[in-house]
Amino acid sequence: MKSAIITILLTLSCSLIMGQTAEDALRFSRVFYSGTARFNGLSGAFGAVGADFSTLATNPAGIGLYKGSEMTFTIAPTVGSSSASYNGFVTSDNRVNFGLGNFGFIFNINPNSRNKTGVLKSINVGFGFNRQNDFNNQVVINGLNTENSMMQSYTNTLNTERTPPASVQDTYPFDIGLAYGTNLVFYDSATERYYCDAAYGGVIQNKIINTYGSMNELDFSFGANISDKFFIGLTLGVPSINYYENSSYRETRSSATVPNFIALNYQYNLQTRGTGINVKFGMIYKPAEWVRIGASVHTPTWFPSMRDIWFSSMQSSFDSTYWNAIQYSPEGYYDYHLTTPFRAMGSLAFIIGQYGLISADYEYVNYSQARFNSDWDSYTDVNGQIKSDYQSWGNIRIGTEWRLSNFRLRGGFAYFSNPYTRGTQNSERIQASGGFGYRAKYFFADVSYVWTRMNQDYYLYDPSMVNPAAITYNTNTVYTTIGFRF
Repeated sequence: MKSAIITILLTLSCSLIMGQTAEDALRFSRVFYSGTARFNGLSGAFGAVGADFSTLATNPAGIGLYKGSEMTFTIAPTVGSSSASYNGFVTSDNRVNFGLGNFGFIFNINPNSRNKTGVLKSINVGFGFNRQNDFNNQVVINGLNTENSMMQSYTNTLNTERTPPASVQDTYPFDIGLAYGTNLVFYDSATERYYCDAAYGGVIQNKIINTYGSMNELDFSFGANISDKFFIGLTLGVPSINYYENSSYRETRSSATVPNFIALNYQYNLQTRGTGINVKFGMIYKPAEWVRIGASVHTPTWFPSMRDIWFSSMQSSFDSTYWNAIQYSPEGYYDYHLTTPFRAMGSLAFIIGQYGLISADYEYVNYSQARFNSDWDSYTDVNGQIKSDYQSWGNIRIGTEWRLSNFRLRGGFAYFSNPYTRGTQNSERIQASGGFGYRAKYFFADVSYVWTRMNQDYYLYDPSMVNPAAITYNTNTVYTTIGFRF
C-alpha cells in the first residue's frame, strides 16, 4: 500500500496534464448499493429475496417476483463524521447531507389473466434510479511536523529531476511551480540546487479535505416469472458520476526557530463528471417454497465520457513582506475513458412461512481489473499500478425480516473487504442496519437506520517523509421510503 501511495503522490506532484490516478479508479469502482429503506434495513441482502425496486441494480431477477405494479420514493439524510490522528494530534469534523435513495416504477403485466395454466406467469418492467455511492464528507488533519515540510518534498523533486529554474513553472504549473513563484522554493545558482526555509520541520501542518457529490444509476429493467419457480431479469444501467473535491493545505511555523518563513496556503479544486453504461443479468430459483437461490452478473461499466477539471493556488507569508505572494494555476482539464470491474453475486434466502426470512449475498469484484484509456494515451503506468496494488476479494451482506401483522422488523450487516493487496487500515468497511415498515394493500412505508465505518491511512505528501494520518469515517443515514401499489 505504501508503494502505491508513493506512486500516486509523485504522479500528482509532477502536475501532469493527464492527472488520473489508481485511487480515482478505485473511488468509482467501489459500489455501496443504496435504494429503498427496506433494502437498506437488510443491508442490501436482497439477491434471492426479490420484489424490491433496489434489486434492479443488484439482481434484476428480483423484478420477476412482483405480483403487481408499484411506485417508490426514498429520501436519505446523512450525518457523516470523521476523525484523524496525525503525529499524536487528533481532530474531528462532521457534515450533514440530504440525498435521495431511489425513485422508480414497476409495471406488472399478467399474460395469463384468463388462462391460469400458462408457464409464463407474469412480465414486469421497471425504470428509475438507485444511488450507488455518496461522496459527501469532510476531513480535518492537523499536527506538528518536526522533521520536514511539504516544500522539502518539492525541492527533492526539482533536485532529482534537475529542472532548470526557467522551466519550473511551465513543468509543474499546479503545485511546485506555484511554490517557486511564491518564493517558497528557491534556487541557489552557486550550488545549482533548490532549497526551502522549513526544510527541517518545525511547522504545524493542517489540511481540510471537502468532498461532494454522488454516483447514481438509471436502471431500465425487464423481468419474468416462469411457473412461479424460476425468475429471470435483465437491467440496462446508466450510471452517472458527479464528484467534487476542494482541499486546503496550510503550514505555519511553530516557533521562531524557522527563519523568515511564516506560513503557506495551498488550495486545490477538482471536478469529475462522467456517464457510463452496463448490463446486469440475474436469476432466482425456488426449489421449494422455503428456499430461494439467486445469482447475477454485471458486465464491466464503461464510462466513455469522463472529464476532469482542476485548478489550484498558492499563497506565501514571510517576515519580510517583500517576499509575500500569491499565484494561481491555469485551469487544467482532460477527457478520458474508464472501465470499472466485472461483478458477480451469489445469494441464498430462507423463507420462514408467513413469519419472516433470512438472506445472505456474496459479491465478487476484482478491483485490479479497472482500466483508464483515452484517445491520446494508453495509461500504461497507472493501469499497471491498478493491476499490482488492488486485489480480488468479496463483499458479504446478511439480513433478516420478520412480520407482525401489517408491520415488519428488519436488521442487517455487511462487510466490504480491503481492496488493497497491502496495508492493514485501508478501506475495509463495515455496516450495520435496522428498521421497520408498514404494509397495506395499496400503500407501504418503511424507515431504516444504517451505520457504517471505514478506516484509511492518508499521507499529506511523500510517504517516505511523513507519517500517515489514520482517518476513521462514520456515517449515519436514515432512509424513509413511501410506496404505492396499483
